[in-house]
Amino acid sequence: MRTRTFVAILLSGGLLIALAACGGGGSGSSSTPDGSATGTSGASISAGPPADALLVIADPNVTHDVLSAALTQGTVKKYFLTSRSHDPASFDGVTLGDATVWGTVPTPAFAQTDDFNAAYEATYGHPASDAFGTAAMYDSVYVVALAAVAANSNDRAAIHDHISLVANAPGDITTYGSDAFSAAVTALSESSDVNYVGASGQVDIDANGELAKSSVQTWRVINGTIAPIETRDIDLAAEAGIQLPAPSPASPPTATPETELHIGVIVPDDDSGTALSDAAKLAISEINGAGGVWGKDVVLHVQTIGSADQASHAAGLLATDDSVSAIIGPTTLDAVSSALPTAAEANVPLLALTTDAGLSKLADEKNMLYQMVPSDALQMPVLANLYLEGFLPAPGTDSPAPTAAPAGSVCIVFQAGDASKQMSETFAKAMTFKKAAVRANVPFDPATVDYAALLKDCIGS
Repeated sequence: MRTRTFVAILLSGGLLIALAACGGGGSGSSSTPDGSATGTSGASISAGPPADALLVIADPNVTHDVLSAALTQGTVKKYFLTSRSHDPASFDGVTLGDATVWGTVPTPAFAQTDDFNAAYEATYGHPASDAFGTAAMYDSVYVVALAAVAANSNDRAAIHDHISLVANAPGDITTYGSDAFSAAVTALSESSDVNYVGASGQVDIDANGELAKSSVQTWRVINGTIAPIETRDIDLAAEAGIQLPAPSPASPPTATPETELHIGVIVPDDDSGTALSDAAKLAISEINGAGGVWGKDVVLHVQTIGSADQASHAAGLLATDDSVSAIIGPTTLDAVSSALPTAAEANVPLLALTTDAGLSKLADEKNMLYQMVPSDALQMPVLANLYLEGFLPAPGTDSPAPTAAPAGSVCIVFQAGDASKQMSETFAKAMTFKKAAVRANVPFDPATVDYAALLKDCIGS
């Protein structure tokens, strides 16, 4: 498995929350005391009092069914949802009454999108936002090109070793575009560090190959409508003091490579794939407009796939071409899972474009995998914080801050799957760190579940 780092996150509201090692299994409570019971779901259920809040991790239509069943039971008034439920279909026809619903959705940190969006639409005639991941694809090309310049090599291992160098602080902030790339090349040639901040946001990469900076937008359901509330930044490095990769890899070779830099991409065989490859082409045209890398044009290799299982073959075609120094994509967990063994065997860095939290469970002993978009799991500490803030005194009151763990507990139900399980475990560990209780953490299959029984067991009503 990929090595996980234990980190703490200081979020607004003054609460310290931790993300622990996210491997391991088990769907029961993270803090089940002696005397726990087993419910009809088969999960371990805490023997404590009923939960006062429900966290649902599920797709919109499934969220709708869970909320409807829970509201019918009427035992819980506080509900928390993830980005998977950030859709009007989750609440269509649902009467909340005096219940409150909070949710989160990841949003880029420190993104500088305007110039990218304008250049993309001017070039291709439609907004970059028409397809998910275009900005991350574009930034990934720049990161690979800058890593090649920093390494003064198109060797795969050398580029792998320099990706975190050009994407992390400290260093001169550099952005995208021909002028910015030229300035970054000059800085690197003078042995200065650079820190790339792109169209998708801050691209600081931690030791696990994941983004160390992100933002999460909180939202509420008000009068049946999703209403954004505030954006909370998550900076794992600055706020938790974790160590990002060392900024000084081995000295690069003095001889300039004689061949061009070649970058491969794996994208879906549909309109979204076209938009993604267009974003890569835009980045390469700007880099080449600045003189390319080592005075040579960067070359793009595009592989399209119609299904996830084709990603291994696509990665193989790129990996067996010795000229390809890095692969960007694919865009889904299943496709990354298919492509990663092939890329890792060939020592090719794989810069994935999926938010799926299940990515952290993929075996990657060589650490070839980078997650170039924020993991969905990063929103879970914010959700835990939202719950815990309910036990803080109201602003402007003289009531002392609580010194003991909150008296309430949360029931977690999640639509079965690796990504949802990872998110539920991350939430439970954040709660455990604050000595707050998760009464149960229960997976379910929407095709077979009895929602009334599931919720009765989990909530304890």
